[in-house]
Amino acid sequence: MAYLSEEEKDQLIEVINIGVGNASTALSQMVNEQVTLSVPEMYAGPVENALDFIGESEQVQTAVLFTVSGDIDGMMFLIFSSEDALKLVQLVSKQYNQEKSITKGSNESALKEIGNVLLGPALGALSHFLDAHIVQSVPELASDMLDSVIDEALSEVLKSSKAAMIFKTEFSVKSKDISGHFFFLFEPKATDEILKMIKEKYTTS
Repeated sequence: MAYLSEEEKDQLIEVINIGVGNASTALSQMVNEQVTLSVPEMYAGPVENALDFIGESEQVQTAVLFTVSGDIDGMMFLIFSSEDALKLVQLVSKQYNQEKSITKGSNESALKEIGNVLLGPALGALSHFLDAHIVQSVPELASDMLDSVIDEALSEVLKSSKAAMIFKTEFSVKSKDISGHFFFLFEPKATDEILKMIKEKYTTS
């Protein structure tokens, strides 16, 4: 992966910040509660070291994953503890059913739809800011130990590159004790395209 200057890192983080800002607004409107965001963190380096940045957990985690394609290729995903994923589904649907598994019954489809509602605006903001054509896949749901969930995502990047760029932002609905993370994962070629788009944007503005 090519060396990134501090200015380039700041530009990339700002682009991601725009996306997650839109996602948090969408979540706030869904639950009618205030949503707080952390400042995005960035990792750029070998894929095999990425899990150290993403974080490890002995709890089972639930992830909603999307493949991103078009002018930029990559992945987006939401990760929660399975308990928080279930609490969010119940909060949004206002239905406190007896099914305690997030991957069964109506809970799975509800969480996928929440992922669509949150990551759709994030992707839309990125597309608009970069003036790029970017589309997302149908969401997939995974529930497993965190390293297993992430390995599946990273294996897609490994098909074309040994390096990756990952952005991580924590979000929380503190009043309901719900938290999770947004992740954006790009291979180096996509990162170069984003930087090129940023440069063109500011050159022509």
